Amino acid sequence: IMVLQLAKNGNLEQYLEDNFLKLQWVDKLRIAKEIALGLVFLHKHDIIHRDLHIKNILVHEDRMLIADFGLSIYDTENFIDYGIYGMPAFIDPQALKESSYKFSKKSDIYGLGVIYWEISSGHRPFKTMTDFEVIFIVQQGNRETPIKNTPLRFVKLYELCWDENPEIRPEANTIREELDLCISDGVV
Repeated sequence: IMVLQLAKNGNLEQYLEDNFLKLQWVDKLRIAKEIALGLVFLHKHDIIHRDLHIKNILVHEDRMLIADFGLSIYDTENFIDYGIYGMPAFIDPQALKESSYKFSKKSDIYGLGVIYWEISSGHRPFKTMTDFEVIFIVQQGNRETPIKNTPLRFVKLYELCWDENPEIRPEANTIREELDLCISDGVV
């Protein structure tokens, strides 16, 4: 038997739909930091989520919880999956290009970057496109345009997270540290 915590506020997509206009940048950065903290925990325990997207972040009393571990694997496993699962905008572009690509912690970081863009915009990426169109443009290296009035430091952070090259993407703890600095420096 597995018992899970109830998330009273649904998922982050629903939460943003209901609250986006009320959220200040300090709130958005706190949300981003909480997701990063969850990812720090997973990666510290060598767990790769592999399906990190806005609908898999649950909200309970304004706290963020990473959910849906159905595709998760241990980083120590020599596991290659030849299928593409999840929401295309959040999938590591390397996996979209190469069917034998081995997902890594940096794949989760890519999805985190897209989540951060969605936190800044209030809507899903490439919302008018089909999944096939999204796959095509992401494979070509295209990403969503930063949203006006988003703090430049946050834009630079999520652009690093969704970099084409996984080696450029920061570690989850580095992201958490940068968000701590943004919050403490009042970068809002």
